[in-house]
Amino acid sequence: MKSVKELVTYSDDRGACFTIERNDELMQEEAKGGRKSDLLEKINLDRVIPEGVVTGVGEGYSPLALYGNDDFVIEVANCDREQAFYHRNLDEDEWIFQFKGERTIRTELGEIECKEGDVALIPKGVAHRSIGHGPNIQITIYSKKRVKRLVPNTPEEVKLAMKRQHPK
Repeated sequence: MKSVKELVTYSDDRGACFTIERNDELMQEEAKGGRKSDLLEKINLDRVIPEGVVTGVGEGYSPLALYGNDDFVIEVANCDREQAFYHRNLDEDEWIFQFKGERTIRTELGEIECKEGDVALIPKGVAHRSIGHGPNIQITIYSKKRVKRLVPNTPEEVKLAMKRQHPK
C-alpha cells in the first residue's frame, strides 16, 4: 500500500487545515458507497454560449445560469456592446470575473475597466450597466450574503497571506 498525505481544509477559518494519511490506490479507484464519480462535471465556457447570442442588450437573450443554491447563482454572459439600461440588485452583491475579452462597467459611483482576468465587485444597491468591447465572456456570481474583499493590497502582503504552515 502506497500512503499519501491528504490536506483537509474547511472554510470556517481560511488558514485552518489538517492532514490525514490515505491509501493512494483507494483514492484512484471508482468511488464506492455514497460518493459517485458522476458528481464531477465540467462546463466549457467557450462552447456554452451559442455563436451569435448576445446577452443583456434587449435582443431576447439573458445571461445563462450555470450553478446556484439559496445563497448564490453563477451566470455566464456575452455582452459585446453597451447595455441599453442600468440595473441594480436590491438583495445581492454582484461579483464579476472577466474571463475573455474586455468590458467597461459603468456605475453610479464611476467606471471600472475590466480586461481578461480582472475581477470586480458591485455591491447590492449600486446601479450599473455593462459596455462590452467586442465578443467576450463574463462570469458573474450573485451572492445574497455580503461579499467582502479578502485579498491584501500589496504583493508582499499577498505572499504572506498565501504562506501556509502545513501540518506534518
